[in-house]
Amino acid sequence: MGVKYFGTDGVRGVAGVELTCELAFRLARAAGRAFRPQRALLAQDTRLSGPALASACAAGLAEAGCDVDLAGVLPSPAVSHLVPRRGYGLGLVVSASHNPPRDNGVKLYGPHGLKLSPEDEARVEALLDAPGGGGPPGAVRGWTGAEAEYAAVLRAAVPDLSLDGLKLVLDCAHGATAPLAPPLFAEFGADVTVISGDPDGARINETGAAAMAVLSREVPARGAEIGIAFDGDGDRALFVDRRGMVVEGDQLLAALAPHLLGWGELSAPGVVFTVLANLGAEAYLREEGFRVERVPVGDRNVAWAMRERGIDLGGEPSGHIIFRRHAPTGDGILTALLVLRALARIGTDLASLVAPVPVYPQVRADVPVADREAALARPAVQAALREAEAELDGTGRLVVRPSGTQPLIRIMAEGPDVEALRALVSRIAGEIAQEGR
Repeated sequence: MGVKYFGTDGVRGVAGVELTCELAFRLARAAGRAFRPQRALLAQDTRLSGPALASACAAGLAEAGCDVDLAGVLPSPAVSHLVPRRGYGLGLVVSASHNPPRDNGVKLYGPHGLKLSPEDEARVEALLDAPGGGGPPGAVRGWTGAEAEYAAVLRAAVPDLSLDGLKLVLDCAHGATAPLAPPLFAEFGADVTVISGDPDGARINETGAAAMAVLSREVPARGAEIGIAFDGDGDRALFVDRRGMVVEGDQLLAALAPHLLGWGELSAPGVVFTVLANLGAEAYLREEGFRVERVPVGDRNVAWAMRERGIDLGGEPSGHIIFRRHAPTGDGILTALLVLRALARIGTDLASLVAPVPVYPQVRADVPVADREAALARPAVQAALREAEAELDGTGRLVVRPSGTQPLIRIMAEGPDVEALRALVSRIAGEIAQEGR
């Protein structure tokens, strides 16, 4: 059974156009009917469309007979933590993560705090058009203590952490981490400078993990030792070293993994990457004796693979990093705290930590299209892809895929010659852009 609405991270679209309140109501009602939770936790990021869509979700869950606790603005990983801790049967977050302000989405979490499997998403979609009625509605009430309980979870993960004297720049992307992250890092002793620290749904993701240029300038300009950027819903963290250089998630994971294994924080030498992870990071890990598993793009795919294969560490270049002993999904604030603790324990800085991990050149492009599947299926596009693969001739990789969250075709080429990669990607992008013309 396939799905029509769900992508790699829930359901997303332009708020009021593709993701309407009516669709949000039906999605939530269908989820309530599919899983029959007695209680659900519902949160949102700072987007202007969030309150209306969250209200629609609450109404849909209530119509399915589910009691709903409203957590308000809260990072999506908080819901992942709090659902199993508080015994909720379902969690929902109204957020489009790193997407621009006009977009919004609905993410769903099962009772273990994991995002729904494809099979469970199909169960929800199968009930979207079921008729209403059937029983008394559930209760809807606010829960003002959700943020404090999430903060307690974060503190408990790093009870011995001291950031005294650390000059740190945080970029909260005008999103859900803005009320919580700056005071928390200051509480641990850091000297914190904040970028985009006001929750503002009209500017969400103007900076942050989806737009790193501002943080890269600010860290060296302020003489800071490290910069950390979150995305709009706080499930990603990307890092900038003291020189302003961005360290992507796969390089960071590769550098940390041997240390974590040596400290007994990994049960086995294994890491889960997606297909977009850099070959240099994989080669480094294999030399260190690690098993490297690759899965399709999406932190949901990483999390489920880690669970099924008994691997405790995994993530994506984009900053979704999962420490399975601490959390079932990516959590940007938790990732930042654990990375800072590791740096202090090793006695090094970020640039020195990742220096041994080679990074092969990658060239990426996103091509807007009206129909993702049709664009890739065109014979001329397929011919261009075959030609590119022959040109790489085993010396690199080419990944061309439809985005699971936006109307884009994403292109990534990796290999030893960056100029050749740029030319190759440009040719493919030009051919894909012909779709619909």
